[in-house]
Amino acid sequence: MLINVLDKDLKVVAFIDNEVPNLPNYYEDEFNEYLDLGTCSFDFTVKKLNEKGEVNDYVIYLNDKTCFSFIRNGKEYAVFPAGSSGFYENDFEIRYQCLSLDRELSLEYVGKLENTTSHNLEWYINNSAVISNSQIEIGVNEVASQTRVLNYDGEDTKLNRLLSLISNFDAEFEFVTKLSSSGAVDKIILNIVRERDEEGNFGIGLNRSDVSLTYGKDVYGIERTYDFDFFNYSVITGKDGLSWFSNSFEYYNSEGVLEFYKPANSHGAMAPLSAEKYPAHLKNNASDKYIRKDFSTEYTTVNQMWGYAVQQFKAHAYPKVSYTIKTSSKLITETFENSTPLNIGDTVTIQDDNFISEYGSYGLILSARVVQIKSSESNPEKNEIIFNNFKELRGEISDDLLQKMNDLISEITPYRLEINTTNGVQFKNGTGSTTLSAHIYKGSATTETIADSYEWSKDGTVVANVQTIIVDASGVADKAVYSFKATVGGKVVASQSVTITNVNDGKGGTDGKTSYTHVAWANSVDGTDGFTTVYPNLNLLDGTKDFSGNWYNTSPWYKNGTYGKLTVMSFNTGDNIGIVKPFNI
Repeated sequence: MLINVLDKDLKVVAFIDNEVPNLPNYYEDEFNEYLDLGTCSFDFTVKKLNEKGEVNDYVIYLNDKTCFSFIRNGKEYAVFPAGSSGFYENDFEIRYQCLSLDRELSLEYVGKLENTTSHNLEWYINNSAVISNSQIEIGVNEVASQTRVLNYDGEDTKLNRLLSLISNFDAEFEFVTKLSSSGAVDKIILNIVRERDEEGNFGIGLNRSDVSLTYGKDVYGIERTYDFDFFNYSVITGKDGLSWFSNSFEYYNSEGVLEFYKPANSHGAMAPLSAEKYPAHLKNNASDKYIRKDFSTEYTTVNQMWGYAVQQFKAHAYPKVSYTIKTSSKLITETFENSTPLNIGDTVTIQDDNFISEYGSYGLILSARVVQIKSSESNPEKNEIIFNNFKELRGEISDDLLQKMNDLISEITPYRLEINTTNGVQFKNGTGSTTLSAHIYKGSATTETIADSYEWSKDGTVVANVQTIIVDASGVADKAVYSFKATVGGKVVASQSVTITNVNDGKGGTDGKTSYTHVAWANSVDGTDGFTTVYPNLNLLDGTKDFSGNWYNTSPWYKNGTYGKLTVMSFNTGDNIGIVKPFNI
């Protein structure tokens, strides 16, 4: 690339080129184009010394007042040293960091602007003196007929004021440099176009339907991050406490679905689609699923307040999703089906099958816009495209992919098992029978799946290879565990068991045995202390001793031995010794 070396008056005084003999070379170069700033930057380094270690003659033209112009990919550029390291040199080399912005735009300030009347964009540019007394002129202006009432109550740089004005008119812009035949700067044109809409119309660059970037070919990787700083319910208050309580509003998205609304007789606006996808998890009741954030504004009408609510919901009702796209370094220079390489502002489609889309399908399809292009002629491996304005697209799923997805879902869905009986699971006195039948269902299906084979076992021993078996009480002495396995496609997909028991009540039993009740005693409730079936010496069984009559708390009391861990106390009235307790207890 031939670089024209310009003096402070933007006249050509020398040249730099890596391919022309006897001209100084450049290296460590990096060229960047930025969509948001409508501009570009160019950094590069030039050697000061020749092979003899002497300062090259051309260095006299490379100083802090030098500027540059060149043609790159068919576009003309003029760049100027800028920033804290715009010009740097040491004993061996000179390095430039340049911007395609005149220093007046980036360094000079404009004052406040007081205004009460609606004007078009060009009026504001002229009355703010943003590009006055410069070689910049307005070219295309797609928002020339629009007007706004704008005020600025402070100072700002001319560039920041220009950015703000264009943003307030929902527009984008670019600076287009025009060079003379000698390479000197002729003029710079400011083109202003309508902001790109959701369908990809308008804006700087093109909607490149001819370009579809794919993972593994043009794209080396995609990273997706969710920022969960969002809300879906808001109470908006206007100037001096203006309320919209009695008003109702609705907002439908591009698919005709109600996305935001505010009911009458309510203070809050809500985003129901957001709340359905991202409800508040810890809530007092099912209706309390919204996440709230309120705003106080200076709006004087309820319509303005609703417009503000829609604006806030559009920006904050859903988690912010950000993507990082790693592209091939060759992507900047290659063409697409005999079309041009990607340019700043172009919108393309990016596909990666390693993701699940927002719509639950396999494969991620993104619409993305080129907002920055990095390139280097001396080191093409540094080439990089930065994307933004990501929008996930709903793709059409092929029949093969859809079948593959359904097969995968079916494969991982578990079976639900049931064992049905005709006569319960408990026999009495060894009589009767019951029929056990095995049933399996896929997931939440209500229609039974018939297995390829069934296998019944009793206490671990296979007894039948059928779906239904009859269990006779005569084969269950005390209890038995019956289990089944169901096989589908050569794989055991389900197994379950049931315990069958037999109970004898001593009346008419086939074993001729009679049931008896046995009593045992212990000093503790869990039966671990002094458990015995021997009748204790101390008779406490109800009905075995007459405790009628009056009980007296008399004295003296005597310790009369122990029973278990209890101390037995008694009193002596002469002929009678007994255990007593306090009166009336």
